[in-house]
Amino acid sequence: MEQQPNYIKGFNDGYKLAKYQPELYEKLRDSLSEGNEYERGVLEGSREFEKEKDKEKGRMEELNSLRESKDKAKDMEIEK
Repeated sequence: MEQQPNYIKGFNDGYKLAKYQPELYEKLRDSLSEGNEYERGVLEGSREFEKEKDKEKGRMEELNSLRESKDKAKDMEIEK
């Protein structure tokens, strides 16, 4: 299915708003509907940013956990 230009522009604008201007996006969000292509794109673009942000947060938590485990193992090795 080919996306409409208005949807694509809305998606990109929504992604950027959620990333760089989250306060402004929060104010606008309630006035948006999925009734037209642009607004649907804005909503979906912002959701995509949130998904990516959550995914990155999970990766960072996993990395920190691995670092802590490595540090604990190193400390145990030093104590021997």
